[in-house]
Amino acid sequence: MYSRVSGWVGTEQGCPILKFADDTIFFSSTREEDLLTLKSVLLVFGHISGLKVNLDKSNIYGINLGQDHLHRLAELLDCKASGWPILYLGLPLGGNPKSGSFWDPVIERISSRLDGWQKTYLSFGGRITLIQSCLTHMPCYFLSLFKIPASVAVRIERLQRDFLWSGAGEGKRDHLVSWDVVCKSKMKGGLGLGRISLRNSALLGKWLWRYPREGSALWHQVILSIYGSHSNGWDANTVVRWSHRCPWKAIAQFFQDFSKFTRFMVGDGERIRFWEDLWWGDQPLGVRFPRLLRVVMDKNIPISSILGSTRPFSWNFNFRHNLSDSEIEDLESLMQSLDHIHLSPSVPNKRSWSLSSSGLFTVKSFFLALSQISGLPSVFPTKLVWNSQVLFKIKSFVWLVAHKKVNTNDMLQLRRPYKALSPDICMLCMKQGETVDHLFLHCPLTMGLWYSLFQLTKIDWVPPRSIFDMLSTNFNGFGSSKRGIVLWQAACIALLWVVWRERNARIF
Repeated sequence: MYSRVSGWVGTEQGCPILKFADDTIFFSSTREEDLLTLKSVLLVFGHISGLKVNLDKSNIYGINLGQDHLHRLAELLDCKASGWPILYLGLPLGGNPKSGSFWDPVIERISSRLDGWQKTYLSFGGRITLIQSCLTHMPCYFLSLFKIPASVAVRIERLQRDFLWSGAGEGKRDHLVSWDVVCKSKMKGGLGLGRISLRNSALLGKWLWRYPREGSALWHQVILSIYGSHSNGWDANTVVRWSHRCPWKAIAQFFQDFSKFTRFMVGDGERIRFWEDLWWGDQPLGVRFPRLLRVVMDKNIPISSILGSTRPFSWNFNFRHNLSDSEIEDLESLMQSLDHIHLSPSVPNKRSWSLSSSGLFTVKSFFLALSQISGLPSVFPTKLVWNSQVLFKIKSFVWLVAHKKVNTNDMLQLRRPYKALSPDICMLCMKQGETVDHLFLHCPLTMGLWYSLFQLTKIDWVPPRSIFDMLSTNFNGFGSSKRGIVLWQAACIALLWVVWRERNARIF
């Protein structure tokens, strides 16, 4: 009976199916005879197994099919006629990922989660924890398959940003640190949240890694039939001149960034391009020897075609013309550098991920690499702030102090003048104006605490110019052992926290 049902043209199976748990998708032609046969098969299955197929909860979807024809087929099957997109395994299939409405379920889910949290009772550190552990990862399921539009990424990051700096019943609050800094890694002075767009790129890169490794999978065959093969023989073609909603078109846009971190382990050399692929040294040979690359006949020629399978190598370069003196020098240098190469005809070629010691792709390593590319290196007292053995809310406070973004009086004068003290004085010494550097370092009361701390360690201390310099300097006050470092970090942070608590107690 199964042979009487026709499905996709060119498939061996009459009616292809996809199953997951108790859900099943049938792919069939639109002939009424085929659908009647399919209905009979389902009814017979129900009688034999005792598992009744609920046609009332089933749906039929048409591809390039008129609505009248679709409703007629639905009546034939006693099911419902529905339109695209459909929700399968939590993802909308057949929708347009470039449309903002496509991402509305993600936005609504994040918003509903925010509404359920008691923001008023969360500290700044608590909000950071919830963003890192929950809000940042909620869109990941969608991000792992679809490219997020820039406007949607802005909406999601706005929700995260507003939650970080404000809470219910508190009114509008100042965003003390710019979002660009917050998204940086902790080593660069951020909170390590990362940009949504970069996280999206890293998640989509997983498919570029899996594609050549899962050649027998159905999804690989579908992509190959639509796009064709790349000139390197490993990947799908990344140049597509017609538009459709297949996610792979967006995934292929990240191929250039992805390929920067891949290299090939040479076996027989059949599927590795001599000039274009990274397989020897730190750069492709075409980049290291551009003058030779310009005069070769075939830039995509594999290694085995140039070197041969056994030693001595055949060196079949096939240049367009006789080489000049400078090109001959480059050729001699190239041949000398490859003199120790050994091809193994019985060993398959492999693609390796250069960012991990195992050679296997990880989303985290790709995400960190993309984050490093997008920003300049910076210096920040990361170890003191984040490696200290204190409460996370206090770590978050010290992070603000290091950025000089605590709401001291000078900051309030700029942002909220009506909340600032008048006159502008430090409540600890009642003399100079209150700034971060003065309050936590140069105030006579605070400086006395620092001198007392350094006297315990028998270190001659000269006050630095700023609190950032103070936190960035490695004094090793209690020795360089692990215990000594932990004690020194805790002592410095405790001093900052006590000063801030005393300042607030005198004001409020």
